[in-house]
Amino acid sequence: MAPKSLVLVALAFFLAIQATYPYQCDNFYSKVTYALNHCKKAMAATNFEHQMYYAERAWEALENAKSFMDECDCAKTEDKTIDAMETLDKAIAPADWEAGRFFTKKGMAEISELITFIDQCTLGVSTTATVAEDEATPSVKLETGSANSMELEMVKVFEKHANDKLQSAEQAIQNLVELSKTIGTTPLGGDEDPNSLSAHQKAYLDKAKKLLETGLKNMGGQ
Repeated sequence: MAPKSLVLVALAFFLAIQATYPYQCDNFYSKVTYALNHCKKAMAATNFEHQMYYAERAWEALENAKSFMDECDCAKTEDKTIDAMETLDKAIAPADWEAGRFFTKKGMAEISELITFIDQCTLGVSTTATVAEDEATPSVKLETGSANSMELEMVKVFEKHANDKLQSAEQAIQNLVELSKTIGTTPLGGDEDPNSLSAHQKAYLDKAKKLLETGLKNMGGQ
């Protein structure tokens, strides 16, 4: 066979592979793309309910995508899909607005990685191949930077929750202290009427003190 003919045969074979292999991933890719779009809508939402609604739609899109995963036969997509769904689970029922946005953003990043894996398989690039150390270094740095960024955002969410609860606890304690100042002491040399206002106030303070003591014990305090 002439060299020119060999080139034409090789080209035809390559095009046939490229035409067939991507088709195998089309359904999976389409569903995953839906999930990404829903995440973007969740991030653009201006209220809590819409954010949770679109996060749930993204989760459902990934659930539907799983049925087409075997058609694509792409390494790592299963684990990454599960990771994204677990993250979106937390975005569907978050503690508050900021937590919902944090987990939605994290889920969107994981879905983007999933799409990258599918693209690599479509182009015939192995997602499990071992790369040289010098080639892997930028990727490792990128992943480390991304993890650090996520960690910082999680710290911000935690600090907001913690500060809100500390402020609520501080206000409750201040209210108890102010109330205690308005309650008189039991008269000396006499028995207090158990049905009197001061008796009920004293009982209330005793219960409050016990609640505080119990709380400190549960937190590991002395």
